[in-house]
Amino acid sequence: MGVFYRNRRSRPEGGAIMQLASHITTCLMAMLFAMPVGVVAKGAEYYDEDERTFRGGVAGGLNFGQVDGDRYFGYHKPGLHMGGFVQMRLGERIGLQMELLYSQKGSHGHAVAETPVAGTQVSLCHIGLSYIEVPVVLQYQRGRMVAEAGATWAYLLRTNEWILEPQALYIDGVGNRFNNTDINCVLGVGRKFDKHWQANIRFQYSVIAIRPPERVPVGYGYGTQGQYNNVLTVRVLYTL
Repeated sequence: MGVFYRNRRSRPEGGAIMQLASHITTCLMAMLFAMPVGVVAKGAEYYDEDERTFRGGVAGGLNFGQVDGDRYFGYHKPGLHMGGFVQMRLGERIGLQMELLYSQKGSHGHAVAETPVAGTQVSLCHIGLSYIEVPVVLQYQRGRMVAEAGATWAYLLRTNEWILEPQALYIDGVGNRFNNTDINCVLGVGRKFDKHWQANIRFQYSVIAIRPPERVPVGYGYGTQGQYNNVLTVRVLYTL
């Protein structure tokens, strides 16, 4: 069986990590959506009495990533998502938010194949991408609910990629490198609990390839369009 490691300090993420991430996500989604009728009614009348033009705070949560254009599917790569934000009030319901984040993206996949000659064959892959990210989103608030849309620019700090395949697969650190920057579109929805706390779910997707097709390792890609970050984020925000 051929094995290639670009960075031997990392190992495949175990089921315990994914199980913990799943529990955290379930709890946050329940907080966001499972609201009693009375709370919903009050939420429709919710009004933020803080009329400051600028407000700041901190955000933290988990990314669940996949890389479209590799051979694996599913949001199986958990990663950290944390940083700070500044909000600018544009009107009673509309605001602009800018953030500075440390964000871990990538993918993690495995496949098992049964063959009559070689028997059971296992394939594993891991792409770890660490970014400094600057999202800018326009927000619309109605009651306690907040919808947002915008874009984010990210600079790649570190990559960690390894592959375990039945056949040896060579990856060149220069010829198969990822782009240094990533531009994403962003959509999200959140719910405010009070003037400080908010839960938020966000989806973002690369506008341009993070690795163009000519730099994808031979035999490792899916399709002809290159590779793209595809990320779901579940997080909590605290406004100062």
